[in-house]
Amino acid sequence: MRFAPVFKYRMRDCMTSMAVVIVIMIALTVLCYFGIVTFGQISTSDGSGEVIMESTTMNFGMPVAIFMFVLSIVSVREDMRLGIQNGAGRGTTFAANTACMLITAVVMNLIFFLLTLLWNQLGTGVYIVDVFGALYYGEPFLERTGELAVSSTALLALSVFLAALGSFTSLMYWRLNKFGKWAVSLGFGAVIILFTSVVIRFRAVALTLGRFLDWLFATPWNLTLASVVLAAAFFVFARLLVRRNAITAATV
Repeated sequence: MRFAPVFKYRMRDCMTSMAVVIVIMIALTVLCYFGIVTFGQISTSDGSGEVIMESTTMNFGMPVAIFMFVLSIVSVREDMRLGIQNGAGRGTTFAANTACMLITAVVMNLIFFLLTLLWNQLGTGVYIVDVFGALYYGEPFLERTGELAVSSTALLALSVFLAALGSFTSLMYWRLNKFGKWAVSLGFGAVIILFTSVVIRFRAVALTLGRFLDWLFATPWNLTLASVVLAAAFFVFARLLVRRNAITAATV
């Protein structure tokens, strides 16, 4: 078992990448405050009928989720090659990489939760937009700690799901030969077109999909549950792909 060396190597790299993203996001937020980049304004009322214009800036949610997706894609195959070449088992290397993805997601979401909570309490007039706040609470930004915590939990679950999807996708392409890579890439588009046609053609399928989407977006806890289940499934699928995996170049 060489879990610790693989874990330390990956965790150090994850923390460095995360620090870069955090610094960039904070810098962009500050620049927005000083008026260099402003994405829009929201009209509110103070109760007396007077309209107040409040500036809003980018959200931390989607960049965090996308970062986890990209990080998992680019890291898992590198870890597998280095781990196998240095005597670590495939399962051990995959477990270390997965643990780093989970820890990075938790740390990053916690940091941005605290930064968002702090920034929106400063009364600068420039607020950080919250995607889940707009989706579930009808508010483009959240100032109440409880609602922001729920939003951050949903974002964490989504981040973990995208990390699992990224690991699975990366390992799948690693295992496929050239023909398989072309077949999967083209087949993915074909599946989307076919599924869209089925939804349009068959009312029962459209109604079922509609009910599922209504359930998914009825509450952030539903989205969280769905994300956790999908994350677990894709991590399991990724683990199965790791078995007897050959050491190859990192080409797609």
